[in-house]
Amino acid sequence: MFMPSTIYLVAPAGHPNFGDEYIVSAWLRELYRRRPHAQVILDCHTPGIASILHANVHPHLTVTDTLWHLALKCASPEEVVESLGNTYSKPLLTTGMNLAKTADIVHVLGGGWLNDTWPHHLKVLAGAASLGKDLKVMTGQGFIPGEKSKDELGRWLKRFDHVVVRDEPSHALFADVTQMDRGVDDAWLAAAESTTRHGLGWGNTDARERDFVIAAQSDLLGIEIEELAQRIMRQLKHFGAQGHQIAYIECIPEDDYKVLDALRDIDEDLMRETRVIAFDELWAFGLPTRQGQTWISTRFHPHLVAAARGVSGIAISVHAGMYYSVKHASVGSSWTITDLLVPVEAGAGLSPQHADEKKEQAEELAELIYPMTRRQQVKMGLKDTLRSAKRRIIK
Repeated sequence: MFMPSTIYLVAPAGHPNFGDEYIVSAWLRELYRRRPHAQVILDCHTPGIASILHANVHPHLTVTDTLWHLALKCASPEEVVESLGNTYSKPLLTTGMNLAKTADIVHVLGGGWLNDTWPHHLKVLAGAASLGKDLKVMTGQGFIPGEKSKDELGRWLKRFDHVVVRDEPSHALFADVTQMDRGVDDAWLAAAESTTRHGLGWGNTDARERDFVIAAQSDLLGIEIEELAQRIMRQLKHFGAQGHQIAYIECIPEDDYKVLDALRDIDEDLMRETRVIAFDELWAFGLPTRQGQTWISTRFHPHLVAAARGVSGIAISVHAGMYYSVKHASVGSSWTITDLLVPVEAGAGLSPQHADEKKEQAEELAELIYPMTRRQQVKMGLKDTLRSAKRRIIK
């Protein structure tokens, strides 16, 4: 069976954001299982940090910023495409562009970075759409909000062989793109598993012991940080949470500390005993999850992963536009989605059966793009059995 020699991944990685990095980590691990001898190139906006975060996940990984750097140098998507046609037009990037043009498979990873919020990313997509000798795919995509960029985005989507979106509004927005399917977020490749490296684990033991976990962001909010902190604090008081029961996770370094500082200003005594999990620890050991916890999260991927592991929670939607409300709804959990103006009760996570169904969808897509040999399938089945046993032990 033909095994592609070069796989070209495109993702918004390197400026640490737990969700985006989690997706990259999950796919790199999957590619190690399915294509251990392939050359894998990760094209992202911050390659230096990304190369450290994802070191040794795949043995033949190269990290670059060719398409992202090219997008900065070019005034339009068309100029990006023209530059890839004549790589010597951008001498600084010639070597990187020539490497990109060797790709057998181009794979644009998901995470919700192609929509009206970041219209400049269309130049990166145009570059990816112009590469790939054998196959061009997009997985786990979320295009909402997308009305403003619909026509331009749709133009490049049609150049791909297969596009998978994670939510129904994104699918409906591009109903005329025949090669588009409704699927799941890329994070489902690893969400319910117990791997303990590169962000995919279940957290340090002492962090998992905390009954309440907060994931709160300062970016993309539609309200002031202080107001978000007030609403979270009211909810904690509603639950009767004590400081020794609370953990706070940092998904974007520095940014998420702004909400933590605001919470400390409101109730210093309560927050003094809170277990703070900086991004570095989060990446080393994973999200601190166990059944019986209650999570309060503005962020999408912590919602997805925690719910996949049976955790109950509240998804706070206080962002400008529909971006986060659509994302939170796509998880399919029973978490309460709310602006938290008043305290609410937490909703249940997903059942093991539901989580397994989502994972199976993600794995079926991986098999479609990167089919395994029979020998690989047998080996993978044995490893899955061992992982399932380990997962039961952790629970």
